[in-house]
Amino acid sequence: MKKSSPTIEYPVGERISHLRDRLALTQMQLAKKANVSQSTVAQIESGKKDPSVQTLKKIASALDVHIAVLFAGDDVHVFDMRRLRLKYKDSTKLHPTVYHAIGMVVQYAKEIGFL
Repeated sequence: MKKSSPTIEYPVGERISHLRDRLALTQMQLAKKANVSQSTVAQIESGKKDPSVQTLKKIASALDVHIAVLFAGDDVHVFDMRRLRLKYKDSTKLHPTVYHAIGMVVQYAKEIGFL
């Protein structure tokens, strides 16, 4: 009997779109930075195209993130606090890994004077 895979709550295309929006980039601007076509970006974001690893590497680099961010666990969703707030009512409900990761980010932000 096959084990069913978990549903992907935030597909790669949605993650790319989110990161692109956070950087205030248009699809065309991201495409230029990644050296891919705008239609490729649009098709990936809409879920109509499964990108190659090479294309994902280019896009991740253009977004200034590690490619692993595009596949981060659904709870993290690149630390989108609005989404986390919708899913968890308070910090005691966070998955321990997410809780620890956020703590590390906050600690680092304090160390570099961001907070």
